[in-house]
Amino acid sequence: MSDTILCVDLGGTKALVAQVDEQGIKEKHYFDVDSHLTKQQMNQFLYRIIDHVIEKHCKGIVVGVPSMVLQPTGVVIETINIPHWYDVPLKTLLENRFNLPVLIHNDANCFAMGEYKYSQVNPDDNLVGVCIGTGLGAGLILNEQLYTGKHSAAGEFGSFPYLDGIIEDYTSGQFFKNQQTTGRAAYNHALNGDTQSLRLFTQLGQHLAHAINQVILAFNPDKVVLGGSVAQSHALFMPALKSELALLVQPIIMQSLQITISELGDNAPLLGGYELFQLAASETNLLEQAS
Repeated sequence: MSDTILCVDLGGTKALVAQVDEQGIKEKHYFDVDSHLTKQQMNQFLYRIIDHVIEKHCKGIVVGVPSMVLQPTGVVIETINIPHWYDVPLKTLLENRFNLPVLIHNDANCFAMGEYKYSQVNPDDNLVGVCIGTGLGAGLILNEQLYTGKHSAAGEFGSFPYLDGIIEDYTSGQFFKNQQTTGRAAYNHALNGDTQSLRLFTQLGQHLAHAINQVILAFNPDKVVLGGSVAQSHALFMPALKSELALLVQPIIMQSLQITISELGDNAPLLGGYELFQLAASETNLLEQAS
């Protein structure tokens, strides 16, 4: 049996855990996340879900978190959608618990790397991977390299000021929550022709256009890939997104810009996490650090 890396994709409402090796992803496990847990409870939750999935042939652990991360120490700085979980020395905690090397990364960075390495992407393309779930974040592949900034804050444009709040308030699950509904409920109602729900997705697409316009102005990418749970409803918001975006950007940019939906789905952050672990292991002594 080949050596595996245990990959965790932690979100504000669910966690996905799988063993990954050079052949790909093994069986995936889904866990509900209670965003109101205390810091200690959240740490214990991570221990439990890792214990549930980890195998004896595992050679390391990588966790993608919806947070800025202090590198190389792997300290989770702040998690907006898990408000009590901040200033967590997660790398140290997991290495002490499991006696394995651990890499902590921003979840959107894992998503972007997964899309770049495992989907149909030209290696020369500058890519922005946008995760639309409980919150909104992005990972940046520029000049064939993941660009994170010092604290994995690059791409956190969901925190940019927008209207009477921040972009994330209008372009993620928070948008539906603020309308006293959920993305899933609105999606089901929209499929049944509910006018108000259809209007919500049109508005979501328009807000997303303004968010993506900020990315275009900052990075002028070749490709924008949308992923995350909300992106699964792309048929309902993509027409409004493209129409609004066409009003915001120069036609020559719009003509060459590719905006696509992730073909990898929730495999992308797991595969990206695996790739980032392998890169870290090849560039540093990561595999020896916890031994």
